[in-house]
Amino acid sequence: MERFAKRIQNAPRSFTRKILDVIGAKDIISFAGGLPDESLFPHELIKKEMNYSLEHLPRSMYQYSQAQGAIELRSELAKTYTNSNENQILVTTGSQQGLDILCKAFIDQGDTIVVEAPSYLAALNLFALYDANIEEVSLSSKGVDTVQLENLFKTKKPKFFYAIPTFQNPTGWSWENECKKEVSRLAKKYNVVVIEDSPYNALKYEDKDELGFEELLPELSVTLGTFSKTLVPDFRLGWMRADEKFLKVFQSMKENTDLQSPKFFQYIVANMIKDGNLDLHVKTLIETYRVKRDAMKKALKEEFGKTIEFETPKGGMFFWIKFDDKIDTMKLFEVAIKSNVAFVPGSVFYKNDEPTPYARLNFTNATIQDIKIGVKRLKLALTQYNAKHD
Repeated sequence: MERFAKRIQNAPRSFTRKILDVIGAKDIISFAGGLPDESLFPHELIKKEMNYSLEHLPRSMYQYSQAQGAIELRSELAKTYTNSNENQILVTTGSQQGLDILCKAFIDQGDTIVVEAPSYLAALNLFALYDANIEEVSLSSKGVDTVQLENLFKTKKPKFFYAIPTFQNPTGWSWENECKKEVSRLAKKYNVVVIEDSPYNALKYEDKDELGFEELLPELSVTLGTFSKTLVPDFRLGWMRADEKFLKVFQSMKENTDLQSPKFFQYIVANMIKDGNLDLHVKTLIETYRVKRDAMKKALKEEFGKTIEFETPKGGMFFWIKFDDKIDTMKLFEVAIKSNVAFVPGSVFYKNDEPTPYARLNFTNATIQDIKIGVKRLKLALTQYNAKHD
């Protein structure tokens, strides 16, 4: 190991890999991964768009091109944001590449960044890989603790504040708009860049206007987006929206990583957006996922009653469950696997990985029947856990 960089030795082992190790067995019902329902992948639509592209696009689509991405897709994406244009969009190889670009652009060893507590597991692992000093700000269902956040901005002078304010991963919560406005005020006051990760914004199950930081804080915010949740993960298409002064730096970072993301898929997705087919597909996702969400809510209430706490997510893919304070959900996870049900223990969503009574449950990648059976198995696992630890 001595030949490798120090960051390799310090790299955290992703719990995602552990999940993949244990859920391969066909008998396990998994609420663990943040996976879309593959039965809803629009295969026929994709085939139609691919055939059209092969028939009508010139062979130059296979050629090297600029790292920023196809103008056709960037123009469509720019319409998503307030007062934005194609020069403020960078197409990335999944939103995870966007996170990596941010680390390369902003973080030197030991630099401070701020995240929500809890926060996205893969982002925490990546920030640790770049040797960032990670500070946490408390999160509730209404948003972050802005008093605590101001103190961090004032005393720690972070390079950026990374947040998932809409249908957050892992909690499923959304900040209230007043919280977003206050965070924007603090960011301006202390000159802190706000990174808004927004993979779930389109999966909205109840009507509510959500303000974006591109509107509240256009020159000091960066937005990350992805088609992995609304189309298919395997296209590996995401994007970054930011002020042009940031985009130039981000484009340079991308050029030094992969030169460009595949244009063929960019043309396909651009055409889906332009024709309205992607919107129609997302409506199908919303209708299906809302039913699954309600099924999980009902099953949790029937099996656990008032012994657990949770809020019904208004969008996204996850329930955030709080068991009794004496429960260590990492230990409960080991019992649950033996009962053929998987979830993600809450501790992995915090920087210190300390025991917690919280758990994240995904509802989009299971059938209604599996949701009912899986929640029953989870209740059985809890009963076995309590019998062992009482």
